[in-house]
Amino acid sequence: MNKIDGIEFHELPAEKFWSFPKSYKKDTKEETRNMIFSGEYIGSRKMDGAYYRFIKDMDGNMVLQGRSKGVSGNFLNKYDWVPQLHPFFESLPNGTCLLGEIYFPENEGSSNVTKIMGCLMQKARERQEKGDKLHYYIFDVWAFNGESFLEKKIEDRINTLIDIEAEYVSEYVEVATYFEGNELWEQLQLILENGGEGVVITKKGTIPEPGKRKARKSLKIKKEISNTIDCFFTGKGTEPTKEYTGKELETWPYYINTITNERLEVKEHYREYMTGSPIIPVTKPYYYGWAGSLEIGVVKGDKVFPIGLLSGLSDDLKSQPAAQKGKTIEVSCMELQYHDDGRQPGLRHAKFIQFRPDKDWKECKWEDIFGND
Repeated sequence: MNKIDGIEFHELPAEKFWSFPKSYKKDTKEETRNMIFSGEYIGSRKMDGAYYRFIKDMDGNMVLQGRSKGVSGNFLNKYDWVPQLHPFFESLPNGTCLLGEIYFPENEGSSNVTKIMGCLMQKARERQEKGDKLHYYIFDVWAFNGESFLEKKIEDRINTLIDIEAEYVSEYVEVATYFEGNELWEQLQLILENGGEGVVITKKGTIPEPGKRKARKSLKIKKEISNTIDCFFTGKGTEPTKEYTGKELETWPYYINTITNERLEVKEHYREYMTGSPIIPVTKPYYYGWAGSLEIGVVKGDKVFPIGLLSGLSDDLKSQPAAQKGKTIEVSCMELQYHDDGRQPGLRHAKFIQFRPDKDWKECKWEDIFGND
């Protein structure tokens, strides 16, 4: 592809969101609220899909790129996977670079997108013809009409997005709406109440920094309770998810033979998979026989009661669930979850923070979390 304003946009790495480190000791919910009401940030909804960057060079050549590179070391062009977006992309001026999420409006989730975008092109088109079509949610612009926006502040880039939304229309394209202050806080609550993923806030006056993750520049916000909870590993684990449907399908190295259940050598098998070999990509825990998640619990009376499951743990923890039994940990979660069918309450989307070697597991009491009911 040709350069736009002297820049090879198709070679630029994606910018990364910053998040509070696990060692952060302050109340992250209160800290996030302070950031929103400081007047220094502006934010928009975060769609639960897959990141894709659209580029149309000065000669009209077009590519649609994900975050990761393929076996060849280049970004894969998935433009032909979404023909319903072609009229919109073709209408844009040469020298344009947009950032967005490919997603299903009625069925959000990155794994749902990967089932389409990870297929061969013809299969991807067929699946969309038989079902819902993928949409494109634009949240930033890095170049437009031959001009690089890499030196433009977020406020100026948002103004260009507003102009794009007004002039270039498609039933399959949505442009992010940005809010700030109290209006942003209210939008966050509304999005979460309706099951949305959350919002992304960006500090005013900042410019794009491809490949970087600058502290407090941008933050993805989800709903988490303000107080952490002390509990412990019960020593039990769940069966891992078998088939891998993540965003790194093209470079994923863990496969099994569907006929013999044999584990294939740990290396890329994507081409074999896409050409019909009897193999499937599996999750790393399944490949190695680890637990998918570990059960956590607290003490109620003289009994241990499970209150949830922890995923996203290190390989060492998942590979030896029994060895973690009785180890006290600190976790956060999205919310306390109560049930109407008589089941014990628990934690929704619990997240590991740190071990608590200073606290005995018998001190992790049910009533400290759920009261004396």
